[in-house]
Amino acid sequence: MTGIVGYGSWIPFKRISVDEINRVWQNTSLARVKNVLKLTEKAVLDPNEDTVTLAVGAADRALEHAGIEKGEVGAAFFGTCTNPYDSKPSVTILQDALGLNGDLLAGDIQFSGKSGTTSMQICIGLVESKMAKYALAIGADTINRHTCPGHVYEYAASAGAVALVIGKDNIIAEVKGTASRCSDLSDFFRTEGERYIQDIGDGGKIYPAFEIGFVEHVVKASQAVMDQVGLKPADYDYVVFQQPYGAIPFVLGKRLGFSEEQIRPGVVSTQIGDCGAASSLLGLANVLDTAKAGQKILLASYGFGAGSDAFSLETTALIETRRPTVTVARLLSNKQLVDYATASRLEYKYAQDMSPLHI
Repeated sequence: MTGIVGYGSWIPFKRISVDEINRVWQNTSLARVKNVLKLTEKAVLDPNEDTVTLAVGAADRALEHAGIEKGEVGAAFFGTCTNPYDSKPSVTILQDALGLNGDLLAGDIQFSGKSGTTSMQICIGLVESKMAKYALAIGADTINRHTCPGHVYEYAASAGAVALVIGKDNIIAEVKGTASRCSDLSDFFRTEGERYIQDIGDGGKIYPAFEIGFVEHVVKASQAVMDQVGLKPADYDYVVFQQPYGAIPFVLGKRLGFSEEQIRPGVVSTQIGDCGAASSLLGLANVLDTAKAGQKILLASYGFGAGSDAFSLETTALIETRRPTVTVARLLSNKQLVDYATASRLEYKYAQDMSPLHI
């Protein structure tokens, strides 16, 4: 069996409410944000936080939960669409910060919201092929730092990280199957040299390409993995989807035939917004925090312009005796709310050229 040996999550401590964002911009209906999109708060980064620092925190917790020696990690793949560097990998910084071996097979997977699950697929393949005893898969993003002030996506744009240790020994959740669906779709994108994520625009709609983006890719990838393992929606205890908004998992689940009871435990964006490459993995971590032995989980991500990865998982008896010290629920509740001016200052949204002044 190949599966998840341990996992860890990280969410910034500071948050801002959608009410506060709307107070400043008044650029959309607050009732729509709360009742239709089902958003309440999102993360705010401190100046010393970025995608790498969040990932290091999550990975450190994952290794602790797995209970393995760092020298046993033979591979690490870092999924993000908000790498702090344009032409330098983040995984090597993470490698040094964690104290992993220098002979690690490592790389960045950088293409939007499904890069975390693609890192997971790579790690599964490396463990299955015996190229690595244990592999570390990370999904982390700071969408908030890369969303323009005043853009309607600012209500959802957030930050977070999840790391998974993949292996064959002492697994808490076995990977029964995985499938993907991909095609080119420029719904959201960020070009070279640009700080802020852009979208194709559609009359002010907050998500312009739901049908040809999410539905076309997530539904088909999910159906493909269920066919692969011979299961149907009623056979699963939980289903977890990519979730830029709290409403999307319920819409996708309904299309596939899942009930609200199967969907709700994996929905965290209602409290934290869109965490990008960590989005679906954060929902998975929340489910694993309370799951029982022998339960089946369907996981499906989505990445702008990248498609969807889907997984069929089944928990083992070990999950009930090996819970992580820091749960997703604990991270969500441990917070400090700030106002819009403070959030903008902390994330350098209006910073000018800081070149040294000569007086």
